[in-house]
Amino acid sequence: MLTVDESQENFSSPSTVSSNQGSPKSILPSKASIPDNINIDLIFVKSLLKILSENKKLPDYYTRIKSNKDFHFTIFIQPAIPLLDYLRRILTFLKLDFSTLIIAMIYIDRICREKVFLNEFNVHRIMVISIYIAYIYNEDKTYDNNYLSLVSGMSKNEIVTLEEDFLELIEFKLFINDSLFNQYKDCVLRDYLNSKD
Repeated sequence: MLTVDESQENFSSPSTVSSNQGSPKSILPSKASIPDNINIDLIFVKSLLKILSENKKLPDYYTRIKSNKDFHFTIFIQPAIPLLDYLRRILTFLKLDFSTLIIAMIYIDRICREKVFLNEFNVHRIMVISIYIAYIYNEDKTYDNNYLSLVSGMSKNEIVTLEEDFLELIEFKLFINDSLFNQYKDCVLRDYLNSKD
């Protein structure tokens, strides 16, 4: 998705996540540290579309999709709503902090590096679940699954199953250190500045 170095990441830092409490509230920089006019939704979707485009060039693209038929994120009817419109719908109804979207990008990057073959049949679901998990972790809030179901177009049971699957894919490693977060944030800002040229 974005090119960063995850080698410095430390998942077990006891000073940042307390074991007897939930996730700290908005542990990373908020919208206040980001220019107001950045279209993070567009940058987010462009990053996903770049991965999709690269994957589609692979000679075994459709074989890989078929091999994922038991993967809960895969549906074999391509969603009618374009990815950017879907993300904008999610953002309209969930009211997320900028930092939450950066964390969702990091989570997607993690699972795509080793475990998930991103394609047009799973990208919508992966995107919305990664955003929701990042939202719960970063902002220490949650939405009722009925509400998320209405917003996302997925059933409550699907949401629960996909949350569990996603957490297993990232091995329940939700912590993002400041260094990694800032690398991704800088990439987003760079993409934004480059898009203005």
